[in-house]
Parts: sequence; structure tokens; C-alpha cells
Amino acid sequence: MPQRRRRRRELFRPPSRPVTGVLFDSAARREVPVIRMAGTNVQIREFSHRSVGLAAAIGALALAIGSAVAAGAMPYHAAGTAYPGALDAVGYVLLRVVAALAGAFTLGSLVYAVCCTAITKQGRVDVDGYAGLRTAERASLVWLLAALALIPVGAAQAGGMSTGTLLRLGALGALLDASEKPRAWIVVAILAAVIAVATRMTLSWNGSAILVGVAGLAVLPPAVVGNAGEGPNHDYGTGAVIIFQIAVSVLPGLLFGVAAHVRRGGANADTAIRRCVRIVRLCLAAAAASGAVLVAVLLPPSAVLGTGYGRLALVSLVAAVGISFLVRRTASVHRIACAGALSMLAQAALVAMAVRPAPAFADRTFTAQQVFLGFDLPHAPDPLRLITLWRFDIVLGTAAIAAIGLYLAGVLRLRGRGDTWSPWRTLSWLTGCLVLLLATSSGLGAYGYGMFSMHMIQHMTLNMFAPVLLVLGAPVTLLLRAVSPAPRDGVPGVREWVLSLLHSRPTAILAHPGAALALFVISLYGLYFTPLFDGLIRYHWGHVAMNVHFLVVGYLFYWGIIGIDPGPRRLPHLGRLGMLFAVMPFHAFFGVAVMSMTTVIGERFYSQLQLSWPYSLMSDQRMGGGIAWVSGEVPILLVVGALLTQWVAQDRRTAVRTDRKDDEYGDSDLAAYNAMLEQLARTRR
Repeated sequence: MPQRRRRRRELFRPPSRPVTGVLFDSAARREVPVIRMAGTNVQIREFSHRSVGLAAAIGALALAIGSAVAAGAMPYHAAGTAYPGALDAVGYVLLRVVAALAGAFTLGSLVYAVCCTAITKQGRVDVDGYAGLRTAERASLVWLLAALALIPVGAAQAGGMSTGTLLRLGALGALLDASEKPRAWIVVAILAAVIAVATRMTLSWNGSAILVGVAGLAVLPPAVVGNAGEGPNHDYGTGAVIIFQIAVSVLPGLLFGVAAHVRRGGANADTAIRRCVRIVRLCLAAAAASGAVLVAVLLPPSAVLGTGYGRLALVSLVAAVGISFLVRRTASVHRIACAGALSMLAQAALVAMAVRPAPAFADRTFTAQQVFLGFDLPHAPDPLRLITLWRFDIVLGTAAIAAIGLYLAGVLRLRGRGDTWSPWRTLSWLTGCLVLLLATSSGLGAYGYGMFSMHMIQHMTLNMFAPVLLVLGAPVTLLLRAVSPAPRDGVPGVREWVLSLLHSRPTAILAHPGAALALFVISLYGLYFTPLFDGLIRYHWGHVAMNVHFLVVGYLFYWGIIGIDPGPRRLPHLGRLGMLFAVMPFHAFFGVAVMSMTTVIGERFYSQLQLSWPYSLMSDQRMGGGIAWVSGEVPILLVVGALLTQWVAQDRRTAVRTDRKDDEYGDSDLAAYNAMLEQLARTRR
């Protein structure tokens, strides 16, 4: 094992930096080397980004301590719990800051390794990508330790007692059952452990890209169970904080990773800086839009200057403005490192806000529907209300609008280049995105949170209907045609990333007909016939997770049947038709089983909503089962029509290709047959 580690270090040892001259530093009163990388216009002095990072970490911890001391017992009294003491309060905030910074460095370093570095011919990250993986490995270990420590500490904070008292009483299990906040750290610890082990073992770009997704999920649990997931309009707050948390968590690790890249004279430094600037601008734009929603939900205008929560929000805003000013295309390593330091201070301010109650919740009474749904449903559903009552889904609704814009941009780019694109594919994609928007953001989505029958309509729409239209739109084919390839010796771009993921082993496993069919069926029964549905339906993040799961599983299933995009090897058309008909009995049996049940699915949640109109949970469940039974047949007809059309078109293309070959080279089959007859005749003679 030591020899293997030495070989890895020798293989990925960064190149020495070429020193091209010296300058006299008047402040330090000494000469310092000047570094100029070959092929770039980056010129810097010897500069320690690590010292800037250390200073920023100290400043972030000092900000957290000052905030905790200034708040005192106020957050605990506002939450209705006892004050555990200054030592426990400060320790809790410090652990939260350490966990947030470690998670941000893990995610950002992985994004840097995936997006800003080159890939070898063997599909592995290069020297600079390896440095990013090692940073993510160390940061994930710190993240894991902080998350493990926060499980008992967070439980003690939720119970209003010190950690020592919690351990002495043995009340950890009871508090974990009573509060979701310490349970969130269990999820973080598990995902951080996965990242720590995987970054130690993998060198492939595909594995690193998958770890980016895992790290993006790992930074979410503490955020979605905080202020954004509570009180009125928490459906907006939860959707906004998902986007906001991922956007701000990318910045520290990415900025310091690029600063280290430039300082050590890494390859393609100009490209790394350009990619970094684009990603930072995208993250700042996403954080600004989602942050505006969070401010509207959690921070009244009168509390901006009059509360510590509002002043911390201003600190985060100033840091974001500073980052946008510092990070430019001509940014030096000094600017990039300083922007990373500001992002660390912003993380500390956000953690200090998270441990305080939001001012919007002060001195207000909430209805049961506002607590569990985030909004009121005063009337029974009817066709008019399903159309006019809109609660915009910030995650999937935004994704649908962005998908429409990006798809149309790709089509226009092809037409501007003189290429053609099928209008039927465009119509299919746009219709699928509109169906996704209606299913999640219209009255169907709003009532889907509070009624099982409406939820089942939403489920079938996202799982059976929208994926069919999206798959027929062939988005990956459009992307591969519209996006230009990266230079052969440069850093790969979006086109190369997509191709690499399409031909990766995880994609081949997920898109395999057997795996796609198993996911499609098992997720249906495993969700509703186990306690999983009761646990997810209580939270808005659970609604979002279920909707995303329905959409992804449906897309994978129909991609293997009627997919146009390139991908793993598919079954012949007859096998695809059999795969389609194989799933029909499972849906029919599911609908009949739901209608025949004597217990109510999600009874604990639905009974607490206290809906004002006459409403029977059992009757609504039977209606939902009937919807599942009937609605599964309609998309099947659409899929069968599309499959038969593709089958006939392929036969026509094969016939045309064969005829063209026969015209040019003669009928090879007929010639072979005649040759066989001649051979038989000679043998008989």
C-alpha cells in the first residue's frame, strides 16, 4: 500500500514552476520571484493563497462566535426551548461553521476537478484534477467528523439541554425521533463518508462527476430542515434554499482550487480562470434569485436593520457583491483568493442566520395547513381552481423554464448554422416541459400536496406522460450537434462531458432494460406500501424528492424503449414492445391494491391538514387508486405508436440502404445463392 501511494504521488506530482525573474517587494523589503506560465498571460508574484484561506477561516469562526455571543438566549427562548449555556451555544455554532466550510470545500474542489482541469486519454483526471480530489478527500474527512459531532450536539440543542446532560440521560434516541434537525446530520455523515472513501479510490473523471452530485446532495439536509422549511410559504422557501445552498457551497472550494492551480503553474491556467469566472457568475446569479425569494419569505423589510438576522443577511450581500467585483476574466490569483475568503465569510454569516429564528415567524399564529403545506387550501378542487391556483415550484418549475430556453437556443443555433432539426422533436420537448410545469406549479401541484387523489394524478403525469414527451425531444442529440467540440489538447467542455457520462458504466447500469424496469416497478410499490411515503409526505423537500424521482425513473424507462438519443445498447424493437407490455399488469395491480386497502396511506399527515370541505380520506384514496389504474393505459398508447413509427422508419432506412448497396455492388445475397447452386451442381457431377 505505501508503494502504491508513492507511485500515485509521483504520477500526479505537479510540475515545477518556471521562475522568469525577480521583483523587489517594498513592503517585505526583499526580492520575490515572478512566475509566468507558458502559453498564458498570467503573471503573479509568489503568493500564498493558503494564508488568505487561513485568515478567512479565522475570520469566519470569529464572526460565528461573535454572533452566538450577541444572540445569547434569544434564539432558544424564541423556539420555546431552554438555554443550554453559552459554552454549548457557541460550540454548536462553531461546529456548524466547520461543517459548512468543509462541505463547501468538498463540493467546490470536486467541481474544480471536473470542470476546470483536463482529462487524460484513459479517462482520468490530470495532475491538477488530482490535486482537487485530494483537497476534497481531506475536506470530506473534516466534514464527516463535524457531522458526527453535530448529531448529539444538535439533538441536545433541539431538546434545550447541554450535550453532557443528553449523554448522561441517554436521551439521544428519543430526541432523534422527535426532531428532524439532528437526523439531517446523520444523512450528511453518511454521504461525507462515501465521498471520503470514493475520492481516495477513484481517479476517473466519471467517478468525480458522480461525486459532485453526491456532494451537492450532502450540503442540502441542514438547509432544508432550517428556517426555510418552516412556517407559511415554506414551499417557496424550501425550493429556493435548495438552489441557494448549492450555489453558495460551490464557491470556496472552486475559488481556492483555481488560485492554487494558477500559483503552482498548472496547465491551461487561462482556461481554468475562464471556467471559474463562468461558474462563479452562474452561482451568484442563482444565489441572487433564490436569495431574493428567501428574503421575501423569511425577512420582513422592517427587520433588515433592526435584527441580528437582517444584519447578517447584509453581511452576506456585501460579500456576494465583493465576489462579483473580484472575479473577472482577467482576475489574478490575488483576486481569486480574496473572493474565496469572502465566500468563507458569507458561509459563516449564513450559518449564524440558520441558528436564529427568522423574523417573519415572530408573533404570528399559523394554521395547520400553513404549517404542513405552507399555504391554505380553503376550497375543494374543481377544474377552475386547478387552472387558476398557482404555487410555482421553484425547483422543477425553474428547471422546466430553463429547459425550454436552452432547447430553443440549441435549435436556433443549428438553424443559424444552416442545419435542420425536426419540428416534431421541438414540439414534443416543449409540450413535455409545459406538462412538467403544469404538474408541479398549477393547482394540480398545489392540491397534490394535500390530497392523495391529486397526488396520484401528479405522480402519473410525471412518471408516465411527461417523460415520454421529453424522451421524444432528443435533448442529448441536440446538445451534441449544437455545442462545438473542445480543442484536442485543451480542457474538455460540455460536449465531451456528456459523451463521457453517456458511455460510463453507471449510465449503462441505470439504462439497462432490466434495471430500468425494476426501478420503475419497485419504486412504485416500495414508496406507497412502506412507511417511506408517510415520512416523505410531511415535508416539502420530501415532495420535491418524490417528484424528481418520478420524473427521472420515467425518463430512464422510456429512454430504453423509444429513446432517440445515443446511449447504451438497447433491445430490438420486439423486445422493447415486450418490455412495455410487461409493466402494464404491475400498474393495474397497484391501482386495484390501493382501492382494496382498508388502511389510509399517509393518514397521519392528511388528517392533520384539517381541510374545511367535506372530505373522506378513504374515498379519496380509492379515487387515487382508480386514477392509477386508468391513467397508466393512456401513455402506453402514445408509446406504442411512437415505437411502431420508429420500427417502420428503421425498416425503411434498412431497405433503402440495402437497395443502394445492391445498385452499386450488385445483389450480394442473390450472387451468394447462385454461387452455392453452382457449387452443388459441380459436386453432383
